[in-house]
Amino acid sequence: MTFPFRQIAVSLSWLAVSVVFLGASVAPLPVEAQTTSVKRAGSPVKVKSRAKSRAAPAVSSWVPNPAVSGRDAYLIVDAQSGRELMADRADELRHPASLTKLMTIYLTFSALDSGRLSLGDQIPVSVNALNAPPTKMGMTPGGKINVRDAVMALVTRSANDAAVLLAEGMAGSEEAFAQVMTQKARQLGMTSTVFRNASGLPNREQVTTARDLSRLANALLRDYPHYYGIFSVQSYAYRGRSLENHNRMLGYYDGADGLKTGYTNASGFNLVMSAVRDNRRLIGVVMGGDSAGQRDRQMAALMDRGFNMAQSMQLSAWTAQRKPPTARYSAAQFDPGASFAEAYRPPATVAKADAPTTQKPAVTPKYAGFVAPAPATPTTVPATAAVPVPNDNTPSLGTWVIQVGSFNEPQAAQMALQRASSALPATTSKSASVTVDEVQMANRTFHRARLTNLSQEQAVDGCKQLEKKKIYCSALQITSWNTPSAR
Repeated sequence: MTFPFRQIAVSLSWLAVSVVFLGASVAPLPVEAQTTSVKRAGSPVKVKSRAKSRAAPAVSSWVPNPAVSGRDAYLIVDAQSGRELMADRADELRHPASLTKLMTIYLTFSALDSGRLSLGDQIPVSVNALNAPPTKMGMTPGGKINVRDAVMALVTRSANDAAVLLAEGMAGSEEAFAQVMTQKARQLGMTSTVFRNASGLPNREQVTTARDLSRLANALLRDYPHYYGIFSVQSYAYRGRSLENHNRMLGYYDGADGLKTGYTNASGFNLVMSAVRDNRRLIGVVMGGDSAGQRDRQMAALMDRGFNMAQSMQLSAWTAQRKPPTARYSAAQFDPGASFAEAYRPPATVAKADAPTTQKPAVTPKYAGFVAPAPATPTTVPATAAVPVPNDNTPSLGTWVIQVGSFNEPQAAQMALQRASSALPATTSKSASVTVDEVQMANRTFHRARLTNLSQEQAVDGCKQLEKKKIYCSALQITSWNTPSAR
């Protein structure tokens, strides 16, 4: 009777050895031993990452978009050539989280250089900003914040209340600003991106891709090199408090000089980064990380590999963009205590004797909702020119308009409309109606300047033409929320 038991014991021993052997054969390799697959020399490389077990997300009442993937995505590109070096799921939809603020900052830079906004402009603190979830700057009701502090709060602390205020200051409402953000995304080639707010707070319709975000980062480098230095600021002093930068790669990775982190439960841990080594600049995007540490380590490994590839492929060295002639400030003027008063004075040509006699002396521009209109010059707004008389025709729902700003004074809105009308193609200008809507918002009255009764093609193409002439605009379809009676 002992023999069967001995046989069974031997069989179980062999079974245990087999299980151990099989387990060892399928165990994941260490990171250093993971392989990469290369289709051909110089082609994009796909890095195989280990399967990971995600921790259960925190319970939230917000329902994510089921079309948005939660798996990791990344993209590494050479900034000089645009050459894609490594990619995985770069075109799959993701929630951007606070990476959204990169577009908010881009449009703020545009407003600064065009004169529509100044670093010293004081933006009133709204109820919407006060109600924004953390992270926040800790503003007080009835207070104000200047544009410089708001921008630096976005760059460092990723303050959601500052994003709301900048959006309201530039477009009158965060909803209107989101439409402008999406329009600008299309102009920059971000074909899959939709914005619904300026901060990145959860919204199931707010989506982007790693590829789109790399294009946005490149646009910031290309269009606003004179401001790019603010992305490397690791802390910013605001009213006696230090706002620490969430981007730990600035002090961790050699050559890193920007850009932004982001996180929500639905997005995971995101990072858009740029770094320079051996006279080459790379842009990296990692989305969907399990933790900030895991995300940063993954980015560091990808960037290291990217720089090695760029060297072996003998890609051209990075050529820094020159400061454009339209630049009104520099990164140094974002430092606390730096003087920026001289930067937003009107050009000297404005004060010449041939300016209209009715024009007030040049003074420091005040906060004017979205647009502080540029002073009139004989070349753009002649003293004898007739100001178009706005009609009272309210555009119907579904029609398209070109909005050129919201102003404190109706005269300023009319002047903006005159300037826009003269810059549009004759066919578009002839068919457009000129309208100034009076809108109540945050206990203030704004005068919204619009060219109405346009087709979608006329509005979109016309706005593109205005943008080329440094006239800010947005092509909008009239909906229930952007009628004159809407908030």
